Amino acid sequence: MVRRVCDHAARHGQSFALETGQERAEVLLAFIRDVDRPNLRINFDPANLILYGTGEPIPALKTLAGLVVSVHCKDGDWPPAGVPGALGSERALGKGSVGIPRFVETLRKVGFRGPLNVEREVEDQTQRIREIADGIALLRSLLDRSADREPA
Repeated sequence: MVRRVCDHAARHGQSFALETGQERAEVLLAFIRDVDRPNLRINFDPANLILYGTGEPIPALKTLAGLVVSVHCKDGDWPPAGVPGALGSERALGKGSVGIPRFVETLRKVGFRGPLNVEREVEDQTQRIREIADGIALLRSLLDRSADREPA
């Protein structure tokens, strides 16, 4: 089915992106190789890997970097140990276990230049807007620092 979706998208000059999280990076990479379509890509969500307990975001990003076309900037904490099927908890960007400064630096190192989309899912609209604004400010700060280290 994914081949059919990719073929349809290709006829319109589009890619089809899968989101990280519910499987380990190596499993997702093997699936993409099996599908064997050049327009099958990845939306990388580092927090999903933590929330589902499927892997550390930095090594996963390095494994999948060549296929990443967009990034959800989201943070979270691991599921409780010893509770099968439990999910972790989403947190405001920079307040969880992703390690956002290292993650942004790794994006730079792997050459990612696509969109960074701040994602925050909380019921309280005021809190959501505030935390998205804080997340944008954090990313700008980290990107400015990263740019300062770029060779001229």
